[in-house]
Amino acid sequence: MADVLTELASLLRCPITGQRLHLATPEEFRSLESHNADGFLVREDGAAAYPVEKGIPSLLPESLISIVSAPLPIS
Repeated sequence: MADVLTELASLLRCPITGQRLHLATPEEFRSLESHNADGFLVREDGAAAYPVEKGIPSLLPESLISIVSAPLPIS
């Protein structure tokens, strides 16, 4: 199943930015575990991910999970 999803991920793009997506690495997956999905497709900039449930990615804009917050300004 992961092989099919890996191939599919190489074809998919973020519907918001058009960036490529990849399957979450183990480190990325650990940071997203609280979102209760089977897996995640992470945007190439690493700032956002989409959940995967039962092998089906949800690429709806409202499914977007932010990974990286904006840097804090230096005072």
